[in-house]
Amino acid sequence: MRLGFIGTGIITTAVVTGFCESGMEDLHIVVSPRNRERAAALHEKYPQVVSVAADNQEVIDRSDWVFVALLHETAEQILEPLVFLPEKKFINLVATLSLRRIREMKGEREILADVVPLTFAANRVGPVVVYPPIPEVVELMSHVGTPVPVQTAQQIAILRSTTGLMSAYYMLLTVIIGWCEKNGLDEATARQYITSFTKAMSEKAAGFDGPLEELAREMTPGGINWMALTHLEKADAYTPWTEILDPILKKVVKE
Repeated sequence: MRLGFIGTGIITTAVVTGFCESGMEDLHIVVSPRNRERAAALHEKYPQVVSVAADNQEVIDRSDWVFVALLHETAEQILEPLVFLPEKKFINLVATLSLRRIREMKGEREILADVVPLTFAANRVGPVVVYPPIPEVVELMSHVGTPVPVQTAQQIAILRSTTGLMSAYYMLLTVIIGWCEKNGLDEATARQYITSFTKAMSEKAAGFDGPLEELAREMTPGGINWMALTHLEKADAYTPWTEILDPILKKVVKE
């Protein structure tokens, strides 16, 4: 299995780490030198698997699967001069680059897919959206997370948009943990409890068959959950979380 990565940022680092930790046999990964520090760190950590190419064209030439993980502002400019033979499998991670545009630039090929891995890929957990649901791509990405195949470009755009809430969610945890500290609890204990608490809630929601609002309304009137939910609903605190998704969706819709 020969994988190549054009662009060596945070997501590439996570995905490469996940593949290296997956136990896949006969795995060879070549990364671009665009971020020399990250590329060198990956090679140093996995010297038997990861090598650093001299340039982006070498990444393509030495790979069967080519992952493109570039900043959207420069992606087309960087890809334009590169030669992709039709047999190269093209996996796109650029949020604003459409599969249609890739075909226009680089021609038709048997495997061309859009995927959305997240930083959790380093630990081989969490969802990886795949469009279109090509079995080979789904199987490959299963080594770094749980594939979520979708049927349309609109569907992957919707799910990609929700990933824009990650920083806001981490900030919410930061604020809650900070409140615990302010009231006398040490940070380590607060973090252990709050992260375990939110993880358990997500796991319960994932396994719940009914509408999730039933879980939200499963409370004692006048109790502490009722106090919190009533306060936040009166403050319209949930609306901003979906309000921002509309402009994010507009940004990432590609076809």
